[in-house]
Amino acid sequence: MNPIFARTSVRQWTDEPVSDEQILNILKAGMQAPSAMNARPWSFVVVTNPELKKQLSEISPYSHFAADAPVLLAVLCHKDNACPPYNAIDMGICIENMLLEITAQNLGGVCLGVAPLKERMEAMAKLLKLKEDIEPYALIPLGHPAGPAKVQDRFDPKRIEWIR
Repeated sequence: MNPIFARTSVRQWTDEPVSDEQILNILKAGMQAPSAMNARPWSFVVVTNPELKKQLSEISPYSHFAADAPVLLAVLCHKDNACPPYNAIDMGICIENMLLEITAQNLGGVCLGVAPLKERMEAMAKLLKLKEDIEPYALIPLGHPAGPAKVQDRFDPKRIEWIR
């Protein structure tokens, strides 16, 4: 099935490990995203350390479950790049590519927003010891889903206007 229509947000995982090859394929999918002026503003930190996962899961009241994920991908944005006004679009495309690849590999994950909330960004930057020119953007906890995913059909023809 096309991963676009199979993708759903997964917040519970088994203890089964995610291979380095799977992680690299997810990161490759993210880096394959188009970006304004080919700026490619992204970089990533792969976190499997249990204590750091727990600390990162505490930067938002909505992310406590992330501590239980086998892998956390910290998605980062380089502020100083060829086309900063388009960072939000570029990062969104990158993250969606990653979520689709997670689904294609029969894994499950969810995007947890960090940017633009300053307190979350500062907490994540401190935990990851980021340089000044790198901004935390999102966290993606992932792993093997604990149960079957419930996919929603989100197509809504009322949101379409045809001008011919």
